[in-house]
Amino acid sequence: MVDKPVQTISESLLEAYSLTWDMIRDSIVNIHGEHWRTGEIEYLTLSRLVLHVLEAADYYSNPSPDVYQIRFKIDRKSSLLEQLPTNEQLKAYLEEVQEKTALWLKGMKNSDLLSPETEYTWTGSTMLGRALYLLAHCRQHLGEVNAELRRRGLPRIKWRTF
Repeated sequence: MVDKPVQTISESLLEAYSLTWDMIRDSIVNIHGEHWRTGEIEYLTLSRLVLHVLEAADYYSNPSPDVYQIRFKIDRKSSLLEQLPTNEQLKAYLEEVQEKTALWLKGMKNSDLLSPETEYTWTGSTMLGRALYLLAHCRQHLGEVNAELRRRGLPRIKWRTF
């Protein structure tokens, strides 16, 4: 039997994030037409939820909240439905955010991840806390996407595992 090499915390986080990115990609690719930009409840418009997940990942993977720049220049909460990004726009944004998040995590050693969180203090006391907060945040909103898909009688996004 061959032993697997020991992973760093960063590598373990990247594995978990990869499952999340795949589920987000599935939602972008599989939700079409009227279902993408509509909703009986504004908050539960599927494109709004997916946009929020990607904006959050973009935001929290910055060294400081001060350097974040909104990608689509719209207010996700109050924008008109036709102003929300298309599937293709969010698919491209996902690729950018996935790479940005991977670079952020790959750039940290175990000791970096266990160092104090000084910029996003509400996410936890360490950098690892921020990474876990973001992962939980993304998955929380994927749960909302699936709940809304279920409510609409549509196929849900398959939960990914290793």
